[in-house]
Amino acid sequence: MRAIIASEWLKARTVRSHWVLLAIAIAFPLVISTLVGIFNPDPQFMSYRELGSMTTGTGVVSLLLLTSLWVINLTSEFTHGTIRVTYAAVPARWKVIASKAVVGTAVTLVVMTVLFWSTFCVGALLLDRRGAPIIVDGWLGHTVGVWIALVALAVIVSWFGLSLGVIIKNSPVAIVVVLLWPLIIENLIALALTLSGIETARKWMPYQAAIQTVDNNPGLDGTLGRPWAHLYFAVFVLAIFAVGVVVDRRRDA
Repeated sequence: MRAIIASEWLKARTVRSHWVLLAIAIAFPLVISTLVGIFNPDPQFMSYRELGSMTTGTGVVSLLLLTSLWVINLTSEFTHGTIRVTYAAVPARWKVIASKAVVGTAVTLVVMTVLFWSTFCVGALLLDRRGAPIIVDGWLGHTVGVWIALVALAVIVSWFGLSLGVIIKNSPVAIVVVLLWPLIIENLIALALTLSGIETARKWMPYQAAIQTVDNNPGLDGTLGRPWAHLYFAVFVLAIFAVGVVVDRRRDA
């Protein structure tokens, strides 16, 4: 298994498009944080909570870029047929998919941690010098909670993208589904269920439930709260992952 993980790590770090997506994912929130820190017209009203919300908002965009990276990492192998060589060397296909998940999890953890704290610290430094109440009592505990929630969400979403990639096998289609799922698909499902008489349907949309609790207090606005929303989303994603592994084992590469 260690050799398979090493092989997947080699694939992940030797593709130029991966590095481009990674660079954009890190640069985007940093640029936004810098601009807000320099040009915010009323910095005295910008607290650590607002800064944390801004960081998570831009971080969600970055995690979607990272997820697209892992989708491409898998589906491009199906597109170009190189997955056949991998499966010939490793007949137990689930090990290949699991190794991709391990590499994706490790990279996502590191990248999202660096991204979050660099973005928050740059914004805090600039805003604090302009009189914003950023470094005050309670800021660290709240910010650490937001960081953990965002990183956990990013890891789960990376699994989600990988799972859809295994099932769909087509890069553009899989990426579109990953991007539209929280924006359109879950909202349409929730609307249909609400019109059918299920008033609490929106609360049980797994992706939306996890996103809403990243920078909110547990249970705010009727959400499941931390860590239950993330666990609920993780169970949903792992179910899709299991389906993908079964489907992949029963069809041609």
